[in-house]
Amino acid sequence: MVFIKLSVNGETDDMNQKRTMLLGACILFATTMFMSSDICASENEKEPGWNIGVTGKKTVYVAHWIHTPENCPGRNEDGAMTLRKFWEGRKMAEEKGITILGAYATVTEHDFFIILEASDFSSVVEFFLPLVPSQTGKIVPVLTMDECLRMVSR
Repeated sequence: MVFIKLSVNGETDDMNQKRTMLLGACILFATTMFMSSDICASENEKEPGWNIGVTGKKTVYVAHWIHTPENCPGRNEDGAMTLRKFWEGRKMAEEKGITILGAYATVTEHDFFIILEASDFSSVVEFFLPLVPSQTGKIVPVLTMDECLRMVSR
């Protein structure tokens, strides 16, 4: 690659170097975009299972929700009603392609663990929205141990 030194009165060498690097990056980008006729992989070149938005392939998630003792749904009727309403929402979630594989509460630790399967993350987030005002959640995509072992043994 050829670098052209652009100099403007009063600029430091550092500024000139940044300008030159930016120009080089722009030239590289333009060359890649306009000189490459097929910059994306064709269907037969893609690895199976790596297509984004593929229907039929579901991801397993583990959701961990916590609350403080002060925000515990068991402390008052409003909290209990919020939790019941959230849990009744699983019927609607099933219609959106979410399958609840397991749900557990620690009670004394103020935690909920919900294991679910879904084809799109946005539906999972929507399912958990009723908990957001009083709980802090973490939703993590996971692999089975067999899937993990297949990946690491490559």
